[in-house]
Amino acid sequence: MSDQQSAPRLPRTLTRTQLTLVLLLVTMIPFLLVVGLWFSLPEGAEPVLPAEVRVGPMAWPNEGAPDARLVPCMILRNPTSDQWQNINLAINEQFYYFHPEPLSGGEQIHIPLKFFHTKGNQFYPPEKQKLKLVTVYAQIPDGSRAVIEIDDSQLVNLANPSK
Repeated sequence: MSDQQSAPRLPRTLTRTQLTLVLLLVTMIPFLLVVGLWFSLPEGAEPVLPAEVRVGPMAWPNEGAPDARLVPCMILRNPTSDQWQNINLAINEQFYYFHPEPLSGGEQIHIPLKFFHTKGNQFYPPEKQKLKLVTVYAQIPDGSRAVIEIDDSQLVNLANPSK
């Protein structure tokens, strides 16, 4: 046997330069992957939702209710034979409303304008703020999201039909 003892091996360490390069690579690789995905994915146009949107006075909660009141409402009609899911409406890209039930073909819903609110829960004041843009989003039967944007010149105002 030899009296020679092997020296303990020290673990390898990185120099300052190597550590800096490793940290740069660790942060840059995910960033570059995201940028690569962004440029490689095809950009497709969203389908147009064939919705009929009007604004006007409607009885709330319904015409037969003893406590019904006329309130300004947004009336959304589905003129297709398809059923729409996950219906979202927006006024002036600021006030939102989500309709939880599906809307079948030929049906219509009316939503009082006071039901629209911001993400901070401030309600739309129809008497103080002009309705300039209405956006409707819905999930159509193929699973994609369809969108329609209607500005105030195209919006049918039942209170003022000359518009």
